[in-house]
Amino acid sequence: MLHKLWNLCCSLKLAIYLASAITLLLMGGSLLIPYHGRIFGLMDRMAAGDWLQQIASSHLDKTWWFYLAGLLMVLLGLNTLFCFIDWLRQIGSRWRKTGEYLLHLGVVLILVAYLWGSADGWRHNGMQFRIGETTPLPNWPGHSLRIDSFQPIMSKNGPPRDMINDVSLLHGDQLIVRGKVQINQPLLHEGLVITPVSFGRQAVGFKAILPNLPPVQLEVGQQIRLGSGGLLEVLRFLPDARKKANGEIIYRSDRIGNPAFELRFFPQNGKSWQGWYFAREPLPRDLRRHGLQIRLLSPIYDSYSSLTVNYDPGAKLAAIGSGCMTVGVLLALFSFYRKRKAQDRPEI
Repeated sequence: MLHKLWNLCCSLKLAIYLASAITLLLMGGSLLIPYHGRIFGLMDRMAAGDWLQQIASSHLDKTWWFYLAGLLMVLLGLNTLFCFIDWLRQIGSRWRKTGEYLLHLGVVLILVAYLWGSADGWRHNGMQFRIGETTPLPNWPGHSLRIDSFQPIMSKNGPPRDMINDVSLLHGDQLIVRGKVQINQPLLHEGLVITPVSFGRQAVGFKAILPNLPPVQLEVGQQIRLGSGGLLEVLRFLPDARKKANGEIIYRSDRIGNPAFELRFFPQNGKSWQGWYFAREPLPRDLRRHGLQIRLLSPIYDSYSSLTVNYDPGAKLAAIGSGCMTVGVLLALFSFYRKRKAQDRPEI
């Protein structure tokens, strides 16, 4: 009984049936993708495990085929693994088929790498990085990414030909790796893949005139010593915001629409004040009472680079599997032509 079960697990017919079923499922299921972009549109932007858990599980009537194809792929991988183990058991008499079985091993390693990456990997598409700013990586605690410099190279017709980013990967304050990220030249490190997506400008504040002062910059973190002896601090800036009836401030977009500043004011004498100032509305009464006036001149823009940051822990294993398959193909070709030359198998 066990012998028959083992022969079934190593069966070439089983491999053909599984591969055929997988092909039919994927071909048939792919016909649904154009009609359900809301469900399948995120497949390339998320790790497969996250997509299955967050999206596919809520739409089983349209994604069941993907689960079944995945199950059959696992079974095909096991079938291939059993074939490889069976070859190892008889390697003394079947060593001439090393090339073919290295292909088997490569398929198994790549499948394991994909499952590993789907379960433990993550993707962040279009993360915005301001030059010189250190941004933590949400799914990699303790690690952060910094853009040291950025240079877009524009074509004559307008679209960029390249986007050159000098990036630094940090663990705490310790530099792990530094390199250039360009189109078709990602930064690779321990399963991390960083590629450029786009770039742009974002409003970060306004130039303004305050009483008895030269023009100042109202940006987050700025502390402005006023001529009256008070201190004005910019806590937050929203390029386009709205105030709800309950007083809650809502962010609307990155474009200049209804700019709003959260300010903190320390008068020379008296109690401090903190609140929101909307550029299209009068200055809050508590600020006017101290003689403060603000006249906005022009927006301040800061450039940013948009990068895609992916992490695949199975990348090295996949590379090893690809190496096994490459060596296997070369050995199989060598064996084929050697046999053909010796007229062992003159016609195939």
